[in-house]
Amino acid sequence: MKKQTVVLLIILGLIVTMAAGRVNAQSLNFSLDIGFEFNVGDKLLPAGRYTIRRSPLGADDVLVIQSADGRTSQQFRMKIFLSKESATENKKLIFTKYGDQRFLSQIWAISPLGKSTRYQISKSKREMELEKQAKQDASATQPETVSLVIK
Repeated sequence: MKKQTVVLLIILGLIVTMAAGRVNAQSLNFSLDIGFEFNVGDKLLPAGRYTIRRSPLGADDVLVIQSADGRTSQQFRMKIFLSKESATENKKLIFTKYGDQRFLSQIWAISPLGKSTRYQISKSKREMELEKQAKQDASATQPETVSLVIK
């Protein structure tokens, strides 16, 4: 009887943990103005108003960024890092900048449970090339971090 109770508690714990992760991951849906052109994956997006949301296909590791007019849309893969700490900052986008090229690299959000969540965007081939050049050659354009806070 004790063994069955322990197994049941473990299963319940796993279900609660997975459900909390899905609720947190699905909560990402917001709009913002981005005042400069930027890259998401291999696609260059113009400055403008965008909505970032979960993929309608339900994939946990895919987000969609779409322009307000619906003409520009890009899906991208990411990794989700959940924090056990309460969020202390607003939502924000983090871009890695090489010269005049900006790459969306992270999205920080607040889960429905008030925890900080970081979405790490997979790097494109072009961004990996620029990163490699910067590491190998000190005279090459070095990366900078640009934050865009969402209010």
